[in-house]
Amino acid sequence: MKIKNKFWLTACFLALSLSVKADDRLLKHRNHVHFMLFGGFNTSHLITDFDNSEIIISEAKRYYNLGAAFRFEFARFFYLQPEVYLTRKGGLEKIFRTTPSDSFDQRVDIQSIDMPIMLGLRFFHSNSFVLRAYGGPVVSFLQDPQVKIYKNGQIIPWNDIKTSTHVFSMQVGAGVDITRRFTFDVRYEYAFSPLLSISDFRTSHKILYFSFGLKLF
Repeated sequence: MKIKNKFWLTACFLALSLSVKADDRLLKHRNHVHFMLFGGFNTSHLITDFDNSEIIISEAKRYYNLGAAFRFEFARFFYLQPEVYLTRKGGLEKIFRTTPSDSFDQRVDIQSIDMPIMLGLRFFHSNSFVLRAYGGPVVSFLQDPQVKIYKNGQIIPWNDIKTSTHVFSMQVGAGVDITRRFTFDVRYEYAFSPLLSISDFRTSHKILYFSFGLKLF
């Protein structure tokens, strides 16, 4: 396993262990433990790791995301929020390489189950309004890859495309809670491992999320 992957797995397991320890103390104060459902949409771009001398035209695709989360509030201003949600990621990209003279056209659409663990800070909170900022690691388990890559107008055989089973990313974001029931969040995700690779390049992703949530307790 690569060192980078080991680092992200260690970070996720550490955050999960902290959430379990926090759970034991916070369950004594029910108002500091919340469960929520959320959903929204995202815009996803591809990022290609290519050699020098290329022109890349990237087009975003819009997808959905649906999930659930626990929020453990502690030390007044901090919280830990493990999540799980279903989403899609991918995009469209045209690549023109000058040396040698090649062109590529990628169309990527992959469903995933994502498991972020966010550590957050509440800058302002009252009975009717909470302002938050947060960040943390994400592990995405990829499913149902729909990938087409054309080189100089000819489709690359599926056997020549290596798709990943999981991806490690980082998210940062900000959000508000209104009337202790409703949440609105904007967050940005940048991947540190590829969605797919072929002999010429590796492709990862970046995503901007918009989501709305409802706290059930």
